[in-house]
Amino acid sequence: MNIEGSKTAENLRRAFTQELMAYFEYVNAAKTAAAAGFNLISDIFHQTAQNEAEHAEHEFDFLGGADDIRKNIQAAIRHEEESVDFYKNTAREAQEEGFDEIAAFFERITTVEENHKVKFEELLETFDSNGEIKGRTVRHSALTMAQLMLPNQANPAGFVHGGELMKMMDNAAGVTAARHCNSNVVTALVSEINFYHPVLVGSLVTVNTRITFVSRSSMEVQVELFTENLESAERMKALTAYYTMVAVDNEGHPKPVPELTLFTEEEKQLLDEGTDRYNTRKERKSRST
Repeated sequence: MNIEGSKTAENLRRAFTQELMAYFEYVNAAKTAAAAGFNLISDIFHQTAQNEAEHAEHEFDFLGGADDIRKNIQAAIRHEEESVDFYKNTAREAQEEGFDEIAAFFERITTVEENHKVKFEELLETFDSNGEIKGRTVRHSALTMAQLMLPNQANPAGFVHGGELMKMMDNAAGVTAARHCNSNVVTALVSEINFYHPVLVGSLVTVNTRITFVSRSSMEVQVELFTENLESAERMKALTAYYTMVAVDNEGHPKPVPELTLFTEEEKQLLDEGTDRYNTRKERKSRST
C-alpha cells in the first residue's frame, strides 16, 4: 500500500505527532498525581498514555515502519546525526538569547546524542560482521520481584524481620547479576543499606534492581525495596542497598563479566557514583594491608 503524497499520509504524520504529545502529557500527569498521593488517578493516566503509544505505533506502521534490522540501525544513525546538529544549533541560539540554563541542557543533550550515534555505528559494524555484542545494557538485567509478607517472616508484633527483607534483596540482586553475566554469582559485599520504613505482615513487598557498575569480575547492583498496604494502597520505600556480586566459574574462581553499555544520563551518573564507591573501597583495603 503506497500512501506517499496522499492527504492520508499527511494526516497519519499529524496524528502520530499528536499521539506522542498526548503520551508524554499523560505520563507527566501520572507522575504528578502519584506524587500527590492520588495513585488511582495516576494509574488512569498511565494506562491512557500506554493506549496513546499503541495508537502511535500503528500510525508509524502505516507510514512504513521498517522490519529490517539493518535498516533500523542505519535509520537510528541518521536520526542521531540530525539530532546532534539540531541540538548544537539550539544550544547556540539559547545562549545568544541569554537562556544559559536551557543552553547548557541542549549542550548536554548534544553529547548524549553523539554517544548514541557512536553506539549505533558500533552496533552496525558488529551486525554486519556477525560479531558478538559484548556489552549489556542496564535494562537487560533489571527486574522487579514481589512477595506477600507472611506471619512466619515476622516477629510477634507483626514487623517483618530485617533478615527476611535482606534475603529477598540478596536474591533479587543475585538474579540481576546472573542475567548480566550469564554465570553463577556470589555475594561479596552489601553496602549503604538503609532502613526507611518498617514492613508489616500482610504487606506486598516489591524489590527493584539494576546494575550500576561493573569491574573485571564484580557487579554492583542497586536494590530498592518498597512496601505496599493492600487495603489502603499506600506504597513507601522501605529499604535500599548496594549489593556487590562476583561472577564465578564452576570451580568458584572469579571470571570476567560483560561491560556495561550506557545510554542515559541517569545511568552515567549511577556509574560515576558506583565507580567512586569501588575506588574508595580499593583505597581503604590497600591502606589496611
